[in-house]
Amino acid sequence: MIIIKNLLPITALCAIVVDGSAECVHQPISLCSSQEQEGMEASSEESATMISEPHKHFPRQIKHIVDVADAISPDAIGLPDDQSYPVIDISPWLNPSISSDKEKEDVVKQVLEEATTSGSFNIIGHGIDDALFDRLYTAARSFFSMSLEQKMGYSSGNNLAGFVAYRNESVASIHKSGSPKEQKDLRETFSMSSPTNNDGNVEGPHEFHNAISEYIEQLQSVEKATKQIFTAALSSAKGIDLPTTYLKDVEEDATGLLRASSYPSTPGFEDATKLLSHSDLGTITIVASSEEGLEEIRDGRWYKVPMGRGELHVSVGEVYTMWSNGLFKNNIHRVSKEAKRDRISFPYFTSQGKRSSNESVKDVGISPICHDGEEPRFPRTSTVDHLRKYMGAFTGGKDDLWDD
Repeated sequence: MIIIKNLLPITALCAIVVDGSAECVHQPISLCSSQEQEGMEASSEESATMISEPHKHFPRQIKHIVDVADAISPDAIGLPDDQSYPVIDISPWLNPSISSDKEKEDVVKQVLEEATTSGSFNIIGHGIDDALFDRLYTAARSFFSMSLEQKMGYSSGNNLAGFVAYRNESVASIHKSGSPKEQKDLRETFSMSSPTNNDGNVEGPHEFHNAISEYIEQLQSVEKATKQIFTAALSSAKGIDLPTTYLKDVEEDATGLLRASSYPSTPGFEDATKLLSHSDLGTITIVASSEEGLEEIRDGRWYKVPMGRGELHVSVGEVYTMWSNGLFKNNIHRVSKEAKRDRISFPYFTSQGKRSSNESVKDVGISPICHDGEEPRFPRTSTVDHLRKYMGAFTGGKDDLWDD
């Protein structure tokens, strides 16, 4: 979940459809496997109702799913001994010249399985060295261990750039909590957008800045490959022909946002969830974490997300759910109250739009991708347009999301 403040104006990601209708993007359908056909039939059943206000639909959807999971148990458990968390090697897509079509297809099948169920998985084979992760965590711990006065020197007053203090943001403004201790997020953050030479960025301490900048640069190839895989998965499931780079190209020149997040051990808040249940708003989020503590809903109940050394966690956001017409599932997750040690994580929110002084350029986004005969469930949208719907609630411009 990201917090938006003082971001306007932002311009178009890509104009695929130019009128105001909510028509699907259709292409000729090809033969599909039985599994793909079942997925299309399920999507067709879901498309009976048009969701005109996605920014109100998703909080309701999440509340219902969380209530069902909490009724089983509000506490997360580890996976059973006979199950393993999905860890997908994406190296065939990062090294296509030395990979076979079969190897790439196997990756697509694995991603499609996870994207259409829980909406998340871990990846390896991403090409980022452990040494960079070590530098990243060391520099982050050094930064967050500074005094509040020192850290405030790196604040810009904009939640998307530089330091944001502890309990200064509020997922609870969207996803309600009955606990008074959970009305503000129990974390502090430092944000940097890509490209790293963006004028709006705040330069942190030397080692911290260099580690974050190098990590963001290396994430660009990971993001590109991952979105190519999602494009191939969407093509396969919908039985249509999309260009390999489609889901990346529709967001050409869009910025990404890396948020170094610290979840400190806080006396008096041991029984409070550090970040409430939510799904991310954008396309996909790529997360690195020094400690376990992330929890998500899989198969209808809460599970702990294991993070092996060097693994990155990928989760589907609400925009990909809309663009896939409900095929990809927005992953519902939280940061555990059980996280005993101070936890550092680095969520990278891809495709957060782009800044421009040209307010006349509109961000029209794209319509849902549909198979032949499928009706759209969502209106045409872009990441920026969807983020704007939540902006006031996150940054205090409105009392909450429902204060229209």
